[in-house]
Order: sequence, then C-alpha cells, then structure tokens
Amino acid sequence: MYLSKLDPEKLKKQQWQIMQNVAAAAIVPIMRIGDELGLFKILANNGPCTDKKFSELAKIDHRYAREWLLALCAAGYCNSDEEVEVFHLSPEQQAVFAYEDSPALMIGAYDVLSGNVHNIEAVRDAFKSGKGVEYHKAHPCCFQGTARFFKPSYAANLLKKWLPKVSGVVEKLQEGGSYADIGCGFGISTLMIAEAFPDAKVYGFDIHEPSIEKAISLSEESGLSNRINYQAADAKSYNGYFDVIAFFDCLHDMGDPEGAARYAYEHLNEGGVIVLVEPTASDNPRENFHTIGQMYYSFSTMGCIPTSKSQEVGLAIGAQAGPKKLSEILANAGFSEPQIAHKNASNMVIEARKK
Repeated sequence: MYLSKLDPEKLKKQQWQIMQNVAAAAIVPIMRIGDELGLFKILANNGPCTDKKFSELAKIDHRYAREWLLALCAAGYCNSDEEVEVFHLSPEQQAVFAYEDSPALMIGAYDVLSGNVHNIEAVRDAFKSGKGVEYHKAHPCCFQGTARFFKPSYAANLLKKWLPKVSGVVEKLQEGGSYADIGCGFGISTLMIAEAFPDAKVYGFDIHEPSIEKAISLSEESGLSNRINYQAADAKSYNGYFDVIAFFDCLHDMGDPEGAARYAYEHLNEGGVIVLVEPTASDNPRENFHTIGQMYYSFSTMGCIPTSKSQEVGLAIGAQAGPKKLSEILANAGFSEPQIAHKNASNMVIEARKK
C-alpha cells in the first residue's frame, strides 16, 4: 500500500510546494480585480497612504480595500509600515503592476491565467475527445493578456537585440524593405517596426478578426495607421511578397506549422528571411523542468495544444518544442541553414533564409 512507502520528509516537501503553488494561484483573481479597477495605479500615484484613504481614492469599500492590500503584502507585491496601516508600492512593484507603458509590465500574465480558468470546460472535453478548441473560442482576456504579457519583452528586445542579430534585416528595413508579421495579434510588434523604420512597408496578419480590429485601433491611436496594413488572414492565406516574414510566439500554435513555413517561403522575395521568436526550450524535456518550463507547459496545455489540434494537420508541437524540432520544420519547408540567432532565459530567435 502506498501509505506504507511514504517518506515523511519528501511528503512535507511536496506538500509545501503545493501550498506555494496554491498561494500563487489564489492571488490570480485578486490581481485581476486590482487591474480592472485601476487599484495598482491609484496606489502607485498616491502611496504611501492609509487603507482608508486608499479606499476613498479608489471609490471602493474600505473592508475590501484593506483585505486586498493585505493579500498583496503577504505575496510581496505591496509594502506596509510596522503598524500595517499605511501602504505603498515600491518603484519595482509600480513598474510591473501599475503603468501600461512600463517596459517591465507583467500584469498581463494574470489576464492569460484568468482566461485559462474560463477555458477549463472546453479544454477538459478536448482531453477526452482528442479534438481541439478553436482559437476564437478562447476567453477574450486571453487575447488581451497575450498582448500585454509579451509587450515588455518585445519593447526591450525586438529592436535592440533580436533583429540586429539577424544578418541584414535592419539594413533591409531601413532601405524600405517589406515586413510581414504572421499571427500579429494586437499588432504590438508591428507598431514597433513601423515606428523604428518609417520607410519600411509593414503588414500584419492574424486569424482572429477582433485582434486585427484592435491592432487597427492601436495603430490609429499611435498615428501609424498609414504605415501599417492589417488584414484578417491565416498563415496560409495572406497575400503579397516580402523581404522579412516573422512569426512571434505563434508558429507552435498552428495546426500545420510546416505548411505555414512553406507558405512563408513561397511569399518571400529572393534572399528573404524568416524570423521565429519562440519560448526558449531544450530539445530534452527534462531540461525544461523549471519555473519557466512549468509556465510554458501549462500555457501550452490550455492554449497552444488545443488551438493546434482544432486546425488541419493538428501537429500540436507545443510551446516547448525546442530548437531541433523548429529547425526541422523550417528545413522541410525549404529554408536553408536554420539557426538560433539569439537566446535568453525566456525567448529564442531562429532565422532561416530562402535558398
């Protein structure tokens, strides 16, 4: 019987690990409420302040306000005085929670987590049927959360680290080359490209029409709508020929990633380049058994695998496919010498050329 084989110390360690994960999960709705009500920004702009003053400024009930603040303090997401009456966010906490234009914003992760909870029933049924869950059926906060979650990383890396490591891309865009972002979502990366390279011809394509509508809206707000062409299209139906075709955190979501790569090959100009940005992963799953791997395998189970299996082929390579699998897909699509151009703890950039 299993009880007779229990190691007490290992059991305590496992139970404590569960408690840590439960505590992290328990704060998800707390974070979403704080974000939706603008509580982080109010505290950032007015702290240090008492819980009473905070509730008045936020126009929320005092008792709820205090419990929310205490939950954040317990998580290390807020700070208080010794009497636990006055509260404030540190500069670092403000950077990750309070301001939408912060290069360190991470609050979008809680949108994605909430969306995954909303999607449980559909994904649970897919577990049993082996079928997928269509992308457009995901909860709306998944789309918003994805854009907000990736934006700081794109802002910090896209123009300064990723593109400069792909030979010739920066020069091509500076000279007015054409750039297509497949699976552009809300268009966060295309906005950055259009702003940085005013002579480039920039296009964004996404299968999700509401995301394209949001991308158009954001481009209008940014004054860049005349420099970006957005269209609703999947990875095997967009039109045009381009010097650079990019897939940011999306090729692994596609049912037929090889077909999408082959279509990109056919729609690249001679000497064109494909750029993949994918979650960093090892080809050996055991080497992905860490915090980031836990996050991406979990996101993949709830979002990437169901989306892929809902489409033709349904290859479902997952968010931790690893560079070998991704390079094989590009090579099979006709590209020459796929290689990792850049890698950090969370993302890797893979480039390949049209022969």
